[in-house]
Amino acid sequence: MVLGEIPTTRVPGRLQQSPGHLIRVAQQVHTRLWSEHVGAELTAPQFAVLLTLALEPGADQRTVGERASLDKATMAEMVARLVRRGLVLRRRDPADGRRKLLALSQNGAQAVREATGGVVRVQRTLFEPLAPEEQLELVRVLAKIARLEPAAVAALTDARPLLDAQRAVGYLIRVGQQVHTKLWSEYIGSDLTAPQYAVLDALETEPGADQRTVGELASLDKATMAEMVSRLVRRGLVLRRRDPSDGRRNLLSLSPTGQELLHSSAAAVAQVQRLLLSPLEEVDHEKALTLLAKAARLEPVA
Repeated sequence: MVLGEIPTTRVPGRLQQSPGHLIRVAQQVHTRLWSEHVGAELTAPQFAVLLTLALEPGADQRTVGERASLDKATMAEMVARLVRRGLVLRRRDPADGRRKLLALSQNGAQAVREATGGVVRVQRTLFEPLAPEEQLELVRVLAKIARLEPAAVAALTDARPLLDAQRAVGYLIRVGQQVHTKLWSEYIGSDLTAPQYAVLDALETEPGADQRTVGELASLDKATMAEMVSRLVRRGLVLRRRDPSDGRRNLLSLSPTGQELLHSSAAAVAQVQRLLLSPLEEVDHEKALTLLAKAARLEPVA
């Protein structure tokens, strides 16, 4: 495999129609590319904060958090970490002691400069499966799914380079995933997560499949899949047995309880997917799914 190449994987037909699943897998692709081209010293959300400060030096902490799409608690923890690392300077606003004003340190500015080339490579590689016109369309689609203001959506599709945080497709994928997570929590709750639903759905598509295959269909790595299956088995949602022809393989199937939960959740899951795409015109939904699947390197199960 060529360095930087992300393999295409299969996805069951119903998950192919799930924008939340496609966005989650696209986020996994972005994370893998980020690790390869940027490294572990600076995460994508941290880069978004630093880049925001490079563009808006002296901004207050709340504003920077909004620009980087980070909630208050996450932003506070991240800023404290960046301050300890000497990348960000923090001081009280003399006009309002409750506000914290932020600025890049010299080391922070250098970190942005050093990371920018890798970040651009991440965005370009993420875009590789799409034609140039599809790249712009994907940005427009993701910006709408991320609930950006119309003016911001228009700005994202102009001719300027993808440099600031909100112009980076990885940023838009992350915010789109945040929107999906919020909708899932509201309409489905915490008893069944989106990745767990993907596993149950994959098992209905391919009953009796081995654990590795189901993990691939649900787009879960080996360790995550093993932990999740153990949890689903304990809850009585999945049945697991050794393959009689190969004792190293686990064969999985839905229990009656698991099948009932899958079916009873289907309407709420469909509602979440509809709401996720609701900022788009209905005629654009199919195109959006196609673009997201390309970015996620997914192909439907035959």
